[in-house]
Amino acid sequence: MDKGDLKKVGYSQEEEYFYKLNKELIEKNREKASQAKAEDDRPDSWMKCPKCGGQMEEIDLAGIDIDKCQGCKGIYFDNGELDILLQSRERGGFLGLLKKFVE
Repeated sequence: MDKGDLKKVGYSQEEEYFYKLNKELIEKNREKASQAKAEDDRPDSWMKCPKCGGQMEEIDLAGIDIDKCQGCKGIYFDNGELDILLQSRERGGFLGLLKKFVE
């Protein structure tokens, strides 16, 4: 409804003011809700440990970001990460790299 329509239906200036104010607030809240939904579209399991459900953190292991559980300390690899580490030629090899994160 526009200003003319409000007066036709018998709204006073005060009612018209609050109608517009409420309409603006509703629109702002819709925008905020839509932004929050877009940010929260990740599944509930995002960065959760498959073993204990604890929060996962990304840690650097030989230049690769792997996932480590803050609760049970489990280490999890995304597709292809383990293959890259197995080909590592660094001193101590793959087991040496893992040992420093298990301790």
